[in-house]
Amino acid sequence: MSSRTFSKVSPALWRPGRFLSLPTSDTKLLYVYFLTCEHMNSAGCFRLPDGYACADLGWSADTYHAERERLVEAGLIDFDADCSVVYVERWFKHNPPMNSKHAAGTRRIIEGIESDRIREKVEADFTATQEPAATVHPFDTPSTHSRLTGTNFMRGGR
Repeated sequence: MSSRTFSKVSPALWRPGRFLSLPTSDTKLLYVYFLTCEHMNSAGCFRLPDGYACADLGWSADTYHAERERLVEAGLIDFDADCSVVYVERWFKHNPPMNSKHAAGTRRIIEGIESDRIREKVEADFTATQEPAATVHPFDTPSTHSRLTGTNFMRGGR
C-alpha cells in the first residue's frame, strides 16, 4: 500500500472526452478508484489483486473484470493479468515529478514493477517527461541584462 495521503485529480476529468464517454457509472467509478485508491503511487502503476478491489468497491469479481476491461478498451488503463499490475495511462502528463527527489523515488518504484511489458511502457512515459532543462545564459534574460548593463533591454536601450 502507498503512504500517499492524497492524489491529484484534474477537474478536466469532467470535460468531454474518454472519461465521459465511458458506458456506465460503474466504469467511471472504477477509473476514479484507480486514480485515488490507497494502492496508487507516484508512478501511476501498482499491483492490485482482484480481491482487494472487489472488497473496496463491494463488487463481484465478474463486475470488476468487466468494468476493468472497459477501461483497458477505452485506453484509460493498462492491465497485466499475469501479475495483477494496473497502470493509469498518461499518468505523467498530469502527475509529473515535482523535483529531483520525487523523480528519483518514482524511478525506484518503476524499477520494481513486476510486469516487464508495463514497466517498459511506464519507463518510456516517465522518460518523456524528464526533458533536460534549457540552459539559459544570464545575459539572455531582460532583467539580468538591464541590471548588468544599465540599459532597458525591453525598450531597446542603448
